[in-house]
Amino acid sequence: MNTLLAAFSDYYIYIILGVFLVLMIVMTIVPQRKQKKKQEEMMNSIQIGSRIMTIGGIVGKILEYDPATDYYVINVGTDEEPTKMTIVKNAIRSKVDDGAAK
Repeated sequence: MNTLLAAFSDYYIYIILGVFLVLMIVMTIVPQRKQKKKQEEMMNSIQIGSRIMTIGGIVGKILEYDPATDYYVINVGTDEEPTKMTIVKNAIRSKVDDGAAK
């Protein structure tokens, strides 16, 4: 009986380590997938006329999009005095609400 108990306690440690390893993997991958899905939904909702913020903190309005190169032309100035800037698609951090950007 003691040998059976000793063998079980050896396997018990490996079972606990395996459970912790699986939990750590799940707790890192699931939030990353949710964040990636949210980012893809935001990128799909962007269209000409949308206000966006770049990863550098620049806020502008999208004027043009070139799907061949994934370049956006944005206006970072005013409508009366436009200042155009070309950015790559990956430089977009978020879509900005019209009320928050003013």
